[in-house]
Amino acid sequence: MEPQDATTTPPASEVRRLTGVCFDPGAVFADIANNGRWWAAWLIITILISVFMSLVISRVGYDQIIAKTMESNPRMQEMPADQKEKAVEMQRKIMPYALRLGPVLGGLVMVLVAAGALLFVFNFMFDAGLKFKQVLNLYAYSGIPPSVVSIAASILVLYLKAPDEFDIQKPLAFNVGAFLPETSAKWLQSIGASLDVFTFWQIALVAVGFSAVCGAKRMPFGRALTGVLIPWIAYVLAKTAWAAMFG
Repeated sequence: MEPQDATTTPPASEVRRLTGVCFDPGAVFADIANNGRWWAAWLIITILISVFMSLVISRVGYDQIIAKTMESNPRMQEMPADQKEKAVEMQRKIMPYALRLGPVLGGLVMVLVAAGALLFVFNFMFDAGLKFKQVLNLYAYSGIPPSVVSIAASILVLYLKAPDEFDIQKPLAFNVGAFLPETSAKWLQSIGASLDVFTFWQIALVAVGFSAVCGAKRMPFGRALTGVLIPWIAYVLAKTAWAAMFG
């Protein structure tokens, strides 16, 4: 069975898609899936993250970011002074590239991998008959609202806090991990970080998107939500296992 498409109506403008996904997602997701430009959504999010990183670097500085990173890493604290100094010097060389290029490349990989995982679940488990580009569009656009709000809130916190108090790893207290003690096990911190308001927001939007493009009768929201949660739970379990073994 072929998924519902929007060939009977003219494609919406890009402005309509971008505003609609924020304020009326159910009305625009079918058009987004069929006519959207996933790279435009990814580019918007990438620019926002890059602006945020530039502000953090300007206000906090690399040395303070490195110091915060070392404070949260017990292995770094246990190093002899000479090894710790070498590690700091290495981070000074790597961090400018990691902060500038990491979000760009990491975000691109995440979008492609997440879309592939969702395509597998919905096509092979739910027989949705979707194309990769449709799922790629749904996932990319669904990231815009939570990204805009979370980055705006992070910038606000950045300038409300003193530079030495800002933690780039935990800029906002919108996940369970932000309330766990620093001494908590790494696997527990990994789970806590995954239980995030903005993550759940995007999960809900992706589910709305699948329901819209497949049709509410064929793919009600509850079923779509289950399909989105399956790869997310697998990702969280894999991330937690990695933290337990190597954290």
